[in-house]
Amino acid sequence: MHDSEVIPAGRAMRRVPRWWLIPALLVMVLAGLGAAYWTGASSVASAGPSSSTPAVIPVSATVERRAVIKQVVLSGKVVAGAQHAIKASSTEGIDRLVLTAAAKTVGSVVVPGELLAAVSGRPLLVLPSGVPLYRDIELGDSGPDVAALHGALAGFGYAVSSADTFETGTQRALIDWYKAAGYEAPTSTPSPKATKPGDVDSHPLSTKQAPDAVVFRWKEFVQVPGDTGTIAAMAGNGSVLGEDGIVAQVKIADDSIVARADVVQSESFPVGGAVTVRAGSAVLETKVGLVSHFLEGDQSKNEIPGKDITFAVPPGTQGFAADQSVTVTAGSAAAESLAVPLIAVRQEEGVPYVLLEKNGEPRRVNVKVMAQADGWAAIADVDGLAPGDEVKLQ
Repeated sequence: MHDSEVIPAGRAMRRVPRWWLIPALLVMVLAGLGAAYWTGASSVASAGPSSSTPAVIPVSATVERRAVIKQVVLSGKVVAGAQHAIKASSTEGIDRLVLTAAAKTVGSVVVPGELLAAVSGRPLLVLPSGVPLYRDIELGDSGPDVAALHGALAGFGYAVSSADTFETGTQRALIDWYKAAGYEAPTSTPSPKATKPGDVDSHPLSTKQAPDAVVFRWKEFVQVPGDTGTIAAMAGNGSVLGEDGIVAQVKIADDSIVARADVVQSESFPVGGAVTVRAGSAVLETKVGLVSHFLEGDQSKNEIPGKDITFAVPPGTQGFAADQSVTVTAGSAAAESLAVPLIAVRQEEGVPYVLLEKNGEPRRVNVKVMAQADGWAAIADVDGLAPGDEVKLQ
């Protein structure tokens, strides 16, 4: 039974209302809420400022003296130098071409006047590329090829005539040249000489006895474009040469490095300009050798439109093999100057300046920016600004 009292026995039972409990309960709830609010507000007020201090962000930088260089970097590759194949030609009486002696090895330099090799027992001598080789020459023959041959023999130190006719002096020079190489000069098969009745000797001299029988066999001579080169490959002794008769491959041009630059980048690579090439740990200091005309790009080869820049690789350079990828860096050398971070340079009405911090008061100093690279600005010397000074950052 709610909100009532129990009446002692003997009395009649009746309900006693307690309406005052509801207002009392409401007062208690409101009092609790008020106490909680007061407690929270008091704790916040008494807590005070936080003990943790935020990190201070630097707003100034130190003036330095350093070199600020604008660098342009290209990607390139090592390109193998051009090669020329030295070939032997089959002659009458030789069944097949066999390398019987190699006078040169890989890496040897080839120049006119030297013996390159012997094929099927006959020598291959090197002549200057300016001597036309297209026919055998015998005593009495003449022409520009004979005149060029005389010039070559004279250059080797042999005494010959300056005429354009193959003479006995030419024969003697050939005999001496072949002898120096370890071989006998070729001779022609003698033809019967006209004789008159009563001649003492009606038989011509044998080939070896007659000095006028020496001839110039053009197939026993080879040439190298540019008259110099380096042996890149040589057939081994006893090797049977293929149908092409290749005896050796002669490198006639040094390796080079080629890098593609866009039109703007190419301005940093003038012919003769110094560059630094890197391939892994290998470093090469060289110069620009050639700048091509404008070339269209090729997306299939990942080539951009621009110009090919070529750099020489000196002979004997280590660490730069053919087809190796490299980076090429160009940039004019710069002397040290005053330098500040770019974000320290401000501008007002086109005039650059920095705010110098001294004695707690910022002071404006107008500057002249000479170059900028890698987040730094090179500025000309100016009164009132020196290395070690502090300037405000933006």
